[in-house]
Amino acid sequence: MEAQNQEVAALVHKIAGLHAAIAKLPSRAHPPALFTDLVTACVPASPVDVAKLGPEAQAMREELIRLCSAAEGHLEAHYSDMLNAFDNPLDHLGRFPYFSNYATLSKLEYDLLVRYIPGLAPSRAPPASPSSGRGPLPFSSLVLAAHHLPDAVFDNNNRPVRRGQRAGEEAVPRRRRGPRADGLPNLTDELGKYDVVFLAALVGMAAEDKAKVVAHLGRHMADGAALVVRSAHGARGFLYPIVDPEDIRRGGFDVLTVYHPDDEVINSVIVARKIDANANMEVAALVQKITSLHAAITKLPSLSPSPDVDRLFTELVMACVPPSPVDVTKLAPDAQKMREELIRLCSDAEGHLEAHYSDMLNAFDNPLDHLSRFPYFSNYINLSKLEYDLLVRYIPGLAPSRVAFVGSGPLPFSSLVLAARHLPNTVFDNYDRSGAANDRARKLVRADEDLRKRMTFHTVDVANLTDELGKYDVVFLAALVGMAAEDKAKVVAHLGRHMADGAARRSWAWRPRRRPRVSRTWARNICRGGFDVRAVYHPDDEVINSVIIARKVGAHGNGLQNGQRTSAVAGSTCGPCTTRTTR
Repeated sequence: MEAQNQEVAALVHKIAGLHAAIAKLPSRAHPPALFTDLVTACVPASPVDVAKLGPEAQAMREELIRLCSAAEGHLEAHYSDMLNAFDNPLDHLGRFPYFSNYATLSKLEYDLLVRYIPGLAPSRAPPASPSSGRGPLPFSSLVLAAHHLPDAVFDNNNRPVRRGQRAGEEAVPRRRRGPRADGLPNLTDELGKYDVVFLAALVGMAAEDKAKVVAHLGRHMADGAALVVRSAHGARGFLYPIVDPEDIRRGGFDVLTVYHPDDEVINSVIVARKIDANANMEVAALVQKITSLHAAITKLPSLSPSPDVDRLFTELVMACVPPSPVDVTKLAPDAQKMREELIRLCSDAEGHLEAHYSDMLNAFDNPLDHLSRFPYFSNYINLSKLEYDLLVRYIPGLAPSRVAFVGSGPLPFSSLVLAARHLPNTVFDNYDRSGAANDRARKLVRADEDLRKRMTFHTVDVANLTDELGKYDVVFLAALVGMAAEDKAKVVAHLGRHMADGAARRSWAWRPRRRPRVSRTWARNICRGGFDVRAVYHPDDEVINSVIIARKVGAHGNGLQNGQRTSAVAGSTCGPCTTRTTR
């Protein structure tokens, strides 16, 4: 922890020195190497949290962002004039030294848009996507219009008239309408015609100003329209303002994803959608359908694998997996009670399914040679790879010698896949309250000498683990450990009290739907438990579980990172009761 504190202090000291040097420049019309040094210092991954800086450092950061904005304006104006000297400026955009960054960022924004808003094709009459705060070099609008949204009209809005006039002189496609200089506060009814609004990073540099802009958009944008907001993360927050996703939610939007690049793209990207007034009808229909399935499941004579069990849980999965505006925290009491009982039924059904296949596999001389007989084993392979990739991405140099898996069950596929394919030198201690589940799981590795030595199984409740938790680099918490929200929060708090500072924690919490709001709720629970959430990842393929990467907060407020995987009410669309709560 002390090493990380020193790293943060050294970085802030270096940036403060660069700020002092930049502030003394007679002009920022042609930004010198100082800004290159600043970017070089801020871009690499860093444990710094700018929200926790002291008052002096905060004031320095705010002024530095303004200085960067002014320098960027001068740089763009200079190159805009240079490009406009050509007969066709668009043929020479590559002369701008950072054009490739804009091209990469625009592709990222487009990919996130179509990924989280399937079927997006801006085409309203008039089809338009406004870009607010795009400046004299509207590279993002140009790239999006030319390469990604060929049928969309772009209305570009900017407050300063002078910058707007320079941009208007460019030889741009007719689909890029002339610049507007009236500013967002003066746009009201006009905002209602857009399918997508792109908000530049420097529109509303102070947090309260950014929140006001988002609230204004929320009041006037059309229901269901998309909002793309550029933000920053980590030390990059010294270059651009950081946008709080909660401010976007309070503005009337559903935050679909928050993406923090770790490459040459500096800006983070938030994709949100204006809450649809008609969504209540969609939610009511979905709740009614799930209620009917719940009623049918409760009438089953047994939850052991059978055609009827498979059919009903498959229907449940198909109803729950697609994107939906439902927020389970706002359901009526009757629906909440139904949901809680449905989770218990899903848990019981999964227990029967795993016990059935564990017994089947243990009938072979070497069960590990036959894991693919489980119909959804490939889902575990994909999910385990995703989680491992995220762990090593957000915890550089991760090489855990010992990890704990709490709630491993009779078919500990995730432990098996991680141990065999991704962490070949790591010891896995698997914990479950069921002795029968541990007996089944232990038999699975009996014929593999390596895994038999590295995988142990203990019958114990996580609430009774205290000092033992301090020896683990990573703790995995299965979905069904603490099914109720308050129970899960208690488990997280227990881990926070007993895990070693700097240890990584990856917990799996129940996830009723693949919706960011649910993940944000769990993120707050993790923070209250003593962990610092760093990233949220929502898969959009056959992997149902979302992943939250966070870090254990040490005595001085820093720590290594960890992740949380949340699970679905029922299995994936591939089959019943399987990835519903994938272990």
